[in-house]
Amino acid sequence: MSTEAPDAAAMLAELDTLKARSRRLAHGGLWLPALVLAALPLASIALYQDPAAHTGNGVIEYPYWAGLPEQQRAGLGSYLFWLLATPLAFALVALWYRRRESTAGVRVPWRVPVVAGAAGLLCLLALFAAPAGHRASAETSWWQGLLTPLLGVALAAIALGIVERSKGITVAGVWMAALAWQFCATGQVGGLLGWQSWVLGGGPALGGQLTVLGLDRPAPALLIMALPLTLAGLYHAARSRTNG
Repeated sequence: MSTEAPDAAAMLAELDTLKARSRRLAHGGLWLPALVLAALPLASIALYQDPAAHTGNGVIEYPYWAGLPEQQRAGLGSYLFWLLATPLAFALVALWYRRRESTAGVRVPWRVPVVAGAAGLLCLLALFAAPAGHRASAETSWWQGLLTPLLGVALAAIALGIVERSKGITVAGVWMAALAWQFCATGQVGGLLGWQSWVLGGGPALGGQLTVLGLDRPAPALLIMALPLTLAGLYHAARSRTNG
């Protein structure tokens, strides 16, 4: 009895250690897909006429092909960027997971985020059929908030976090989706919803614009949107190297 109990406890401890090691190995490749997805909105900064400044000039048309409601360099350039860069990013993610399956012998349901990203790409293609126009009022339009390719990237990040069991990646995807929808729904980078203006201003308001940290400009706004996903990817990369 006295010898069997320690043996059983040792076996359970060893089993727990093996389970933890298998978990770390299975999810050790999360860092690259996270950084690839974060790179898409960061690279899209180059699509704007003056990404470091808030111009406020000209008519901003929707769908917001560059990603945010701000003057873009060329509509065709924005189309090509998202229609080419997005599938290339998902192809890279798929190849990465396939390589890990063959070399490390670990498998995660990586097809889920890839399918989610593909669904986002199909929604992006559906934007061609969306009614085009320009903002005629300062009111929030929930459906215009959906007319941005950034939501497809955010959807893929959320799915990636769920299948990889990473709360950080999931929250980062939700953060990106929330900001992308809000800025496009209000029709201005850094745009505030009515209740947010009320809270920040201490009184009734229909809306406003957040200028802190330069959030009324495309470059800082996209950096803030992608920052949680970037940090999560770097964290998992450092953790994977330490565990490896």
